[in-house]
Amino acid sequence: MPSEKRKTVFIETLGCPKNRVDSEVLERALFMSGWRVVGKPHDAEAVVINTCGFIEDAKAESIETVWEFIRAKEAGLIETVVVTGCLAERYAQVLGDEMPELDVVLGNRDPRAIVRAMEASRNVNSQPLVSTPEAFLADWYEDALCVGNRPWAFVKVTEGCDNRCSYCAIPAIRGGLRSAPLESIVARCRQLVENGTRELVLVGQDTTAFGLDSGENRFPELLRSISAIDGDFWIRVMYSHPRNLTEKNISALAETPKVAPYLDLPIQHISDGILDRMGRHTDGNHIRRIVRDIEERISGIALRTSVIVGFPGETDADFDQLVEFLDEGHFIHGGVFAYSPEDGTPSALFQDSIDGETVAERKLFVEMIFDRIRHESNLVMEGRTVRVLVESEGSRPGLIWGRTEFDAPEIDRNLRFRGEVEVGSFADVMIIRGSGFHLLGVQV
Repeated sequence: MPSEKRKTVFIETLGCPKNRVDSEVLERALFMSGWRVVGKPHDAEAVVINTCGFIEDAKAESIETVWEFIRAKEAGLIETVVVTGCLAERYAQVLGDEMPELDVVLGNRDPRAIVRAMEASRNVNSQPLVSTPEAFLADWYEDALCVGNRPWAFVKVTEGCDNRCSYCAIPAIRGGLRSAPLESIVARCRQLVENGTRELVLVGQDTTAFGLDSGENRFPELLRSISAIDGDFWIRVMYSHPRNLTEKNISALAETPKVAPYLDLPIQHISDGILDRMGRHTDGNHIRRIVRDIEERISGIALRTSVIVGFPGETDADFDQLVEFLDEGHFIHGGVFAYSPEDGTPSALFQDSIDGETVAERKLFVEMIFDRIRHESNLVMEGRTVRVLVESEGSRPGLIWGRTEFDAPEIDRNLRFRGEVEVGSFADVMIIRGSGFHLLGVQV
């Protein structure tokens, strides 16, 4: 539509990195259909809110964001409000009934359907159009996507999950495990690298399950194929379920060039009884073994994890086991979540819930452990010279922000250093101070 004025749309993305990729698919579909994606909502005629619906806090944030844009529409600041993503997939009809001010409520199965839904909504005046695509999108990289302006990018390699943990609504929201075609992933990674991306962050509900939906573990092949792309870049693996961290996959992480010495390994707990009730398909001994194997195979690896406290039936002894294991210091990055029952999950029916005060105390205690371990790790980094990916310029001339290969974007440490180097390049930096949350250094 080169001769016509393009309609403008702003995409508000909430939640996890997988949603970021979905928003990229949305952006491409809208662009190809004559829309111009803008960076600020007040410049847009339409707003698309890509929501999160995983846990209670995320749902609350999504609902508040939707109301903010409804109020903007009522004030005449925007014309159209569209809700998609996980919240829309779980509660499409409820949102349509409770928020008649919306124009479209679209499930997350195929982000490309957003265009058809937005066009159809023009003929619906009294109620929002509520639509759920029949099938989940199988290849989200089928069409070339836009390239962002950051030196790193999320690359979604799997969607959905077959683990079906008792507390998790993801299979109901995202469906069963689906691996993107390997050739599509490699083409996307090549496009990103050729356009200046220096870090490919592999994401999915379960990245190390890549290929298992077709009956074959193809995760090692995935790493090798991406690593074979010409260029100087890091590969970072997130969301690795312990169940699928096999010897073959650990070897691939250890031996494939360009893979950063970093792994996100959400263990959720260490007590056998709690892991069994969670439906995690693993036990404490297995987790301890794979952590030991990873540390032996990949020298100096930085491990990240997430845990849940206050799961129904979690005794003081169960919690003490978790504390003891975390206190060993294997994970220099970590997050802790207070259990919350999710609609439609088996654990929501468990009767032996933990009182809120106890859950809050346990959460705080684990946060203090992670803070201490990170602080100790930072101090160990002092005096080391590390390779840093330059992400942005600081507020003062000569100050630059970057990250080491031991830190994932947006969730882990940043490194602020003095030097002269372009954003999007690598630099060697000596760390001169490691206290606090971030690192300080000087370019060498």
